[in-house]
Amino acid sequence: MTTTTATTGTTTNTISALGAGSGVDVKALAQNLVNAERTPAKSVIDGKISKSQGAISGIASVNFVVNALKTAFAELQNQSTFNSSIPSNSQPGAFSIAAGSTTSPGSHSIAVTQLATAQRSMSPGIPTGFQFNGNAAFSLSLTVGSGAPQTIAIAAGATRAADVVAAINQSSSGVTAQMVNTGDLFNPYRIVVTGATGDKNGFSLAAFTNDADGAPTTTPVDGLSFGATNPAQGAGNALINVDGVPISASRNQVDGAIQGTVLDLTGITNGTATVQFTRDTGGIKTKLQALVSAYNDVNTQLNVVSDPKSGVPTYGATLVGNSLVNTVRNQIRNMVFGSSNALPGGLTALRDLGISVNSTGVLSLDTTKLDTVLSTRFDNVVTLLTNNQEKLGSYSATAAGLAGESVRALTKLLATSGSLAVQTANQTTHIANYNKDLVKLEDRMTQLLARYTKQFGAMDALVGRSNSLRTSLTSSFDGMMAMYTKN
Repeated sequence: MTTTTATTGTTTNTISALGAGSGVDVKALAQNLVNAERTPAKSVIDGKISKSQGAISGIASVNFVVNALKTAFAELQNQSTFNSSIPSNSQPGAFSIAAGSTTSPGSHSIAVTQLATAQRSMSPGIPTGFQFNGNAAFSLSLTVGSGAPQTIAIAAGATRAADVVAAINQSSSGVTAQMVNTGDLFNPYRIVVTGATGDKNGFSLAAFTNDADGAPTTTPVDGLSFGATNPAQGAGNALINVDGVPISASRNQVDGAIQGTVLDLTGITNGTATVQFTRDTGGIKTKLQALVSAYNDVNTQLNVVSDPKSGVPTYGATLVGNSLVNTVRNQIRNMVFGSSNALPGGLTALRDLGISVNSTGVLSLDTTKLDTVLSTRFDNVVTLLTNNQEKLGSYSATAAGLAGESVRALTKLLATSGSLAVQTANQTTHIANYNKDLVKLEDRMTQLLARYTKQFGAMDALVGRSNSLRTSLTSSFDGMMAMYTKN
């Protein structure tokens, strides 16, 4: 008689015996029962994780467009933003002019009668390969303006024209040198030395032999002089007249001849040139249009993340029912539709600059209305937006105008303690907790599988013993019947 026994003392023996007695795949049955309990529970937790991950993506997308809105407001929060002027110049061939943030609109007359020049002195002609001072060391003595004399050493064996040029340029003495080929048949080279522009930067340069101790003497080096008393070009200042005020400058780039401007002189004017500065209202319109676009982008993104029917990948419907959407929406609406804390005569909010909203919440800019306000009440516009402040800190208590206050509010919203960051941190914590729940679920399912395995193992062993007994009895009865049949 053959018997099949399932050992229930160890999991290995039990698993190997499952189904041996009953003929049923009780191992698969145990696993299926566990899966039936695990699947819905895991699906619920996975859904929560997916929802939190989606919320984090949605918050990140809102953070991005809100940060862009902050940048748009920041472009309008400083008074200097509105000081941009566009210059027109009746004689651009004589000079160019650049306006700065402090340049005021207006007309100016400019006459350039002399450009700043640098002294330029040159040596006599030098033959090819000529060595000064018999190739022995000598010294150059240089005096710039009213400064002390400087000595530039020329080493023995390095006394050709190119060597002298290199020594001057390496001395950082305030002058530069170059070797020029004049094309002369016998003495083609000259050393040309140039100083800085301005009448105080004239210089004298002479070459002297050295004594036995290497100190300069008063004996000139033959063939090397630089026309100290008769330079090729003398040093002089630029001479200009701005609005009747004579100005002398050592350089051809003149700062502040008109407040906030830089003049680059390139020639002499024909009489008097006229420069006109007009306000760059086009730049302001561009910044306000950027603000309108940034607001619309925030509003659109808030609609996308809160619409349960949105099919936008990654972000769509990720913040449905989340209070953060209304928090952000209300804050940006207050910024755009609220009144400034600086109220210049008659202007109170962005609507006074031509910004309006339609029935769907989309902003637009009426440039015609804005042009009128900028041309007639420019200073009031500046006060409305900036309260005439400059570079106030995000946490300053000084009234900052509509744009400045909006930057402050958005800075707080985007800060690590703001609603966006707090919500992101909360969702991250939720995901960590949900993952812990998954671990607990798997632990519970492992225990449940072990319990089912043990129970089904015992059942299978019992069925196996019953089947063995049945087989044994059947065999015995068959034997007895056979004996009776033979008789």
